[in-house]
Amino acid sequence: MRKLLLGMGYFTWFVCNLAIIYGVGWGVFELIKSTSVGDFLLKLAGGMVTLFLLAILSGLILGLIAMLFDDQKVIKKLDETFKSE
Repeated sequence: MRKLLLGMGYFTWFVCNLAIIYGVGWGVFELIKSTSVGDFLLKLAGGMVTLFLLAILSGLILGLIAMLFDDQKVIKKLDETFKSE
């Protein structure tokens, strides 16, 4: 049961990341539709900040799923990725 719930957690995380990729495509489409340089730069800056925050949130959620189900392999990879040195 633990492995099933772990797999469902990773699958949910993966589907949410696919939704983020869809959102990036929609944002690029909105950038193309921009009518002025100021509008373009404002949408670009907002999109980059949002993308940065979503990337951090995605890593934190992956770590939360791994810690909740004690998946040492993923925890080790996340520790290497987010090393504080």
